[in-house]
Amino acid sequence: MGNAEGAPDRIADIQKLSRRELEALQWARLRETIERVMAQSPFYQQLYRKQHLKLDKITSRDAFCEMVPMIDKKMLLADQEAAPPFGTRLLTPEQEIMHTCMTSGTTGLGQEVHPFSFADMAVLAESWGTMFRWRGLVPGDRIYLFWPVAVQIAGLSMAYAMQEFKASCFFGATLDTERKLRTMQRFPPHGIITVPAYLTRLTVLCQEMGIEPRRDFPTLKMIDASTQAFSTGWVREMEEFWGVPLAELYGSSQSAPGVMFSGRGDVLRADGSRGLLCAMEHTLYFEVLDRGTGKPVRSGEEGELVITNFRRTTPLIRFRMEDRVTYYDHTHCRQGYPFAGLQCGTIARYDDMMKIKGQNVWPEAIDEVVFSFSPVSEYNGRVYIDAKGREVAAISFELKRAARLNEEDLEALTERMGEKLRSHLGVSFHLQIAPHGTVERFTFKARRWTDERRTGRQVEKYLAT
Repeated sequence: MGNAEGAPDRIADIQKLSRRELEALQWARLRETIERVMAQSPFYQQLYRKQHLKLDKITSRDAFCEMVPMIDKKMLLADQEAAPPFGTRLLTPEQEIMHTCMTSGTTGLGQEVHPFSFADMAVLAESWGTMFRWRGLVPGDRIYLFWPVAVQIAGLSMAYAMQEFKASCFFGATLDTERKLRTMQRFPPHGIITVPAYLTRLTVLCQEMGIEPRRDFPTLKMIDASTQAFSTGWVREMEEFWGVPLAELYGSSQSAPGVMFSGRGDVLRADGSRGLLCAMEHTLYFEVLDRGTGKPVRSGEEGELVITNFRRTTPLIRFRMEDRVTYYDHTHCRQGYPFAGLQCGTIARYDDMMKIKGQNVWPEAIDEVVFSFSPVSEYNGRVYIDAKGREVAAISFELKRAARLNEEDLEALTERMGEKLRSHLGVSFHLQIAPHGTVERFTFKARRWTDERRTGRQVEKYLAT
């Protein structure tokens, strides 16, 4: 049952399927995955036994979503702590594991361990290869990867995929920004893979060094900037400066990286609307659920992403990603493929949302306001309790070296920024211009905000006075 015999595996063939055919393939792989974990995984056997779940009752997608319980990060951590190091979801002999990766632990709940077998990595390499082709890249092109190649799967899998694609690989994460740009002048890139915060940094330094990408990087075809939300204005600014369309991808240690990506030039469409991150739905089943009701949202609506991956060494069935996303059905795909997906540039972490002075504030909303002022190069923020017990939201921002502003101009800029933040977000911020080189920069996931209320440091200081 559900082994999808004779079904296409190559992405070139899957792209040609109708939506009905893709859903049939996806359903077969979903059933195959459920059968596999119910037969082999102690983690799922115990979970489903508590739910009195029977395989023969799962006869449709609706039944799957109604009957199969969701899982979350805390459950994975508890399982791996009880049965270290991998927990009881591992369905592959340990000698077949190619990489053991850990999540970044940014939620503060601890790091999940995710092993990837040789077979897993082959699937990832094929997904990334599809992305390269969608970007207009070909074997032999020079691709600069500015992600860290470390214990997280993103950089490791991308480096492996670049080699499998037969790209000319430049792993530049360990170089300082100026050396990156000098290397790019010597060996002009065809593709750049980075994150939005670091692309902003590259742009500022290009301006300071007199580098004009349209002139100095004539071979450049694409830039992929992922891992955080961004404004449409920022996209326009980056595309104008670099002279190429931006691209975006989505992935994680849980879903596997490279499971969704935009088409060429589709991050921001000609009509000003945002494009689609097409999901590689032959490798996973994804749901977007209303946080209040738990019901699927309609196309164009916002909700929480829940994923089920297929044929993985450590399968995840209905895992809550804690990502806030906007869902679009396959008719939103401008490439004519049968894939549904997520809106570009708007994915955010629910646990990144801060409640400041009674208002729900998203970091990306602050980013959009702060970076709408062109002299700003970077900023950091902190929320804390001051010595009088008052809640304070403070922003330190750094200006570009080329910003020649006198004292009156600086005062006016700070005042306008404060007014715009207050009118857009309903919160007053304490603003301070920082000396050049003192604001933290980011080469991978940007964490511009520190909430000291969570650590209790400021509260403890206040109570001790």
